[in-house]
Amino acid sequence: MKKPLLTTCFAALLTGIMLLAGTPAAQAKIWRVDNNGGSPGNFTSAQAAHDAAAVVNNDTLYFNGSGTGYGDLTMTKRLYIFGPGYFLTQNPQTQAAPDHAFVNELRVMPAAAGSIITGMTMNRARLFASNTLFKRNYVISGNFHSVVIGDNNVFVGIYAPANVLCIQNYVTSAGSYRALWVFGGCSNIIVTNNLFYSGDVSWDAVFASSSMIFSNNVLYGNVTTTSTDLTNNYLYGGNTVGGSSNSYHNNICNGTQFPTGNGNIQNESIANVCVNTGSPDAAFMLKTGSPAIGTGVGGVDMGMFGGADPYVLSGLPAIPAIWSISAPSSGSGASGLNVNIKAKSHN
Repeated sequence: MKKPLLTTCFAALLTGIMLLAGTPAAQAKIWRVDNNGGSPGNFTSAQAAHDAAAVVNNDTLYFNGSGTGYGDLTMTKRLYIFGPGYFLTQNPQTQAAPDHAFVNELRVMPAAAGSIITGMTMNRARLFASNTLFKRNYVISGNFHSVVIGDNNVFVGIYAPANVLCIQNYVTSAGSYRALWVFGGCSNIIVTNNLFYSGDVSWDAVFASSSMIFSNNVLYGNVTTTSTDLTNNYLYGGNTVGGSSNSYHNNICNGTQFPTGNGNIQNESIANVCVNTGSPDAAFMLKTGSPAIGTGVGGVDMGMFGGADPYVLSGLPAIPAIWSISAPSSGSGASGLNVNIKAKSHN
């Protein structure tokens, strides 16, 4: 009885938020995607929800957390996609329902330009569309490159998107696969406040052939970039930082990967820099007395919790979340049904 009540309250709250915030188009619809048995979702798979959404109305898809994945998703329409976040049982005050919303492979095709994807969990993300916001997602790949921006493969497609924002994500890859791969020809790529982790420390966690804004990231693995100013990043494992025509300002590393000078700090282990305990993402919060505190460009903190747009624990989307709900199993006509809800905003 509690689960339908929770999802109904959650849907009502989100609908109210969208009405208050102002939906981008008057005819835009809000769809709920939920494959939990007995829940009142509009669709049970990601692709079915996408295919039913309007092409021009900027429809929104809200994914409920589930123990079952929602399949692959190829986007050819501009949509706003919201999931519940991740690590929901490992950080406090996240969601009352602890499951994440999992999509196997996400492809954002050029026709989906202007889309927003946030709070989702997936195996792989391929971002081919311009003006895309990819924010607060968990990408964990075992046999693919995790997040790919652009492509030049004639079999897959030749894509060079512009204005792609990749911010506040938690991205890992296994073995000799890259956590982030940015192909050549892309422009105005902004990559800030993420974690990028390679399962093979001797492999590239980040490889980019286009210039980027690359700031306040936490890195494990090699980093190879092009014409990029790397600032305020923390590399806690990896052999090399290199590429061509780069500059490095106010970064910190566990060895000598970043060069001396320009505010860079060398030979600081993770035990000296971060709390290194707690949930997978909270472990990278800066500890008291950390050399990364206040030593970034402009006096901000280094790492993914620093800068103007710090990482948000559990990738909770920028909407209120119900993190606690309690209700009796029954009520009466005289006394009603007393439901206690606690919610918290996550801007």
